[in-house]
Amino acid sequence: MKTTFTYDHYFKYDEIKSNLAYFSKTYPELCQVESICTTPKQREVFAVTLSCGKPDEKPAYYIDGNTHAGEVTGSMAAMHTIDYLLTNFGKDEKVTTILTRFTIYVIPRISPDGAEVYLTTPNSLRSVDRPYLTETQDRGLYANDIDNNGVIAMMRFKSPTGVWVKDPENPLLMIKRAPDQMEGEFYHVYTEGLIEGDIDPIYPAKPLWGLDFNRNYPFGWYTENRQPGAGPYPLSNPENKAVVDFVIAHPNIGGVATHHTSGGIILYPPGTRPEKTAPRKDMTFFKEIGAMATEEMGYGCINIFDSFFEDQTEYSSGAFDDWCYQSRGIPAYTIELWNLEERAGCGSPWPVPKQPKTAKEKMADLGKIYDWVQKNAPEAILPWKTFDHPQLGEVEIGGLSAKFTYQNCPNEFLKQEVEKTTRFTLRMACTLPRLEIVKKAVTHLEGNVYKVDLRIANRGYLPTYLTDALCELKLDHALKVSLKGDVDFISGAKETAVEKLEGFGCIPSGFGYGANIQTSAFAPLETTISYVLSAKPGTEIAIEISGAKVGLIKESLCLD
Repeated sequence: MKTTFTYDHYFKYDEIKSNLAYFSKTYPELCQVESICTTPKQREVFAVTLSCGKPDEKPAYYIDGNTHAGEVTGSMAAMHTIDYLLTNFGKDEKVTTILTRFTIYVIPRISPDGAEVYLTTPNSLRSVDRPYLTETQDRGLYANDIDNNGVIAMMRFKSPTGVWVKDPENPLLMIKRAPDQMEGEFYHVYTEGLIEGDIDPIYPAKPLWGLDFNRNYPFGWYTENRQPGAGPYPLSNPENKAVVDFVIAHPNIGGVATHHTSGGIILYPPGTRPEKTAPRKDMTFFKEIGAMATEEMGYGCINIFDSFFEDQTEYSSGAFDDWCYQSRGIPAYTIELWNLEERAGCGSPWPVPKQPKTAKEKMADLGKIYDWVQKNAPEAILPWKTFDHPQLGEVEIGGLSAKFTYQNCPNEFLKQEVEKTTRFTLRMACTLPRLEIVKKAVTHLEGNVYKVDLRIANRGYLPTYLTDALCELKLDHALKVSLKGDVDFISGAKETAVEKLEGFGCIPSGFGYGANIQTSAFAPLETTISYVLSAKPGTEIAIEISGAKVGLIKESLCLD
């Protein structure tokens, strides 16, 4: 896929800012860049609008990345999509059609502060480097690069109560101590770090930077005792509020892809209740569009609540995809990019298996992961080395550097990961409703009296109201058809409301008896509005059709 910039490394903040500035300067008619939020560290959260023509007059698709600081593959996928669309507009027919018919909104990096810490220090963090609940912070083991090699790895030390032993077949690995194993060298294994407080027993401290942006959205929000990282109240983080304000300010958004890592899976809501409780038609949309994701990306598509959550009582909530779908009626996918386990031959962990893998099976998988990393990113394997720990004495530090092996792909795999993500998201954008005036007929009845027939059709996959969930929420979705000109209405009205037009995704179809396929009865995808008007011959009439999710169509006709 042709792009202007290369996708063989992860962009820091300044490179994202510079690339976006280049795009807005080079393609001013197609690309507008704005800041929707200035973070406490004075970085901008950029929103990009891509459109040939007026952006708010067309159906729109939304993409974002880096809700979580360390999930930088997602921001790279978002940047790649921007790049691909602009670089190929006017040269590639499909790209040109997409930007002509639709608007694409992209927020490439929701957490620039957190991502910068992740990319420039040994630290890992959930969303942002802002202390959270420090007054209730427990003491314990805090992750720290104590050997100053730029990586926070694992740390092991001998103990008669240790539950790990060295793998006799692979010096890099540790394996679980057998229940009846009484003799030998036993180890405890922890994250590399320093301890505050007692060192016997050692327990992990609560993270200093515990905020989780994907638990701070309004739908399904819970307090800290139920949902760690949720923040003091919904949208308490300025970055979250900026995203929600942006979506609400752009009611033409009809589809969402929010990019995360890792796991190699595409997730669809609801995430707070079983799929069977959601509108059946909406779930069909999610499955059929998700099948395209599987075709392009090789990743399965599953419901969050039924197949992704192991705990369906104390499940995670307050997520962006649920807010989009269950509060706004917008189809939304969380795309979990990259899956090291599957690449290494361990299989996919999704859907969550009814029978979890045994410790022996998990250790076998770990061996496969180390083998894959040794072959494809050997610099990420850290052999165990002795270190004089200031609190524990002699320890050994080593293991796997997970940032760009497990959580994100190694650089040499980045291009293929972002390319397949772009391929899917652009296919999803093409499922948006697409309104057309397919017929404008004028019949001269007598004198200055004319009959006008307008035939309006939805040529898109999704209906003009997007989802049944949106209708249940009673959000604006009706089409408004208006005629303007120097005319008197004998019948018909200056403004007419059309409640809905289905999309072709709403047409029941299937496989019948005798190896036949069939189309069943379906609700209208088209409608005709008729008027009888009194006007002088040659009068020009302006036609406007608008809708929250279909944009604005302007045409005209002449009474002659």
